Amino acid sequence: FFPLWPTLLRWSGSIPDVVAAAALAWGASAAAFFGLAEGPPRRRLVTALALACWPGSFVLTLAYPDALALAAAAWAAVLAPRGRPLGAGVLGAVAAAARPNGVLIALPLAWLARGQGPRAWVGAAIPVAAAAAVEGYFWDRSDHATAFFDAQRQWGRGGPRGLGHWFSHLVDVLQSHGVLIGLLTVVVVAALAFAWRRFGLWTTLAVAYVCAVPLLLAATKSLEGLVDSARAALVLPLLVILWRLGSRYRPWAAFATAVVALLLLSGTMQSFGRQSLFAFPIFWAIADGPRWLRYPPLALLGFAANLGLALMLTRFAP
Repeated sequence: FFPLWPTLLRWSGSIPDVVAAAALAWGASAAAFFGLAEGPPRRRLVTALALACWPGSFVLTLAYPDALALAAAAWAAVLAPRGRPLGAGVLGAVAAAARPNGVLIALPLAWLARGQGPRAWVGAAIPVAAAAAVEGYFWDRSDHATAFFDAQRQWGRGGPRGLGHWFSHLVDVLQSHGVLIGLLTVVVVAALAFAWRRFGLWTTLAVAYVCAVPLLLAATKSLEGLVDSARAALVLPLLVILWRLGSRYRPWAAFATAVVALLLLSGTMQSFGRQSLFAFPIFWAIADGPRWLRYPPLALLGFAANLGLALMLTRFAP
C-alpha cells in the first residue's frame, strides 16, 4: 500500500488495526458519497445511487485505502470549480498519497487552472509533488529508485505488452468456434447496416459494441478476469457519454479516461473493477446522461450484481 494508509493505522494507537481500518474505510466511503453528490450533476441523489448500485462499489466499505482516495479526489473536484484551488490541491495530495493513480487528479486541476492565476497552478502541482514524495520515500526505504515500478511488475503490471496474452486467447476462441462466429458475423453485419440506414452513426457504433463485447469476454480465462472485463465493458460507454456532455465535463472526462486507460494498459485486468471506481466522473455521466441510464430496472440489476460480487469474496479478492 502507499504510505498514507499504514501511517493512519499506526496513528490509531492501541486500537486494533482491523477496527481502525474499518472505521476509516466507512468514514471515507460516506465522504465519497457526499463528495460525488456535491459535484457538477444536477441530480445529486441519482449520483449517489449510481455509486451505490454500481457493480463492485461495495469494496469502498472494505479495509482498503480506495474509499479514502475516492473521497479526497471527489471533494477536490468540488472545490476546484468553486475558486478554492489550494484546498483542492491538498485533497488531491491525499489521493496521490493513498493510491498510485491518485496523482491523476492533477490533470483536471491543471485543466481548470488555465487563466485562473498562480494559485490555481500551485493547486494543480500539489498532487504531483505528493506523488513525487511517495516515490522518494520508496527510494529511500529500498535503495532502488524504481522500487514501486518493480513491485508493480511483480503483480503482473508490466505495461501494454500484457495485452498480447489476451489477443492470443481471442485467437484461440476464433479458431475453436470459427463457423459459429462466422454465421453470427453475417447477422451482425446485417444489423449494423440496418442501424446505419435507420438511426445513424452513434446507434450503429452502440450496436457494434454490444455485439463485440461477448466475443471479447469469451477470451478471458478465469472467473475473476471475466468479472473485471465485464465491468470494463460497462465503463467504456460511460466515458463516451461523459465526453459528449459538453465543455463543463471535459476536464473530468479527460481525468476518467486517463484513469481507465492506465488500468487497461497496465498489463492485467486484475482488480480493474475496484480501481476503476477512482474514475468517479462516470457516475456523473449516469446522472446527467441519457434518460435510459436512470431506469429503475437498471439500478435494481446493478444492485443485484453488487450483492452477487460481495458474495463472491471467497472466490477472489476484489
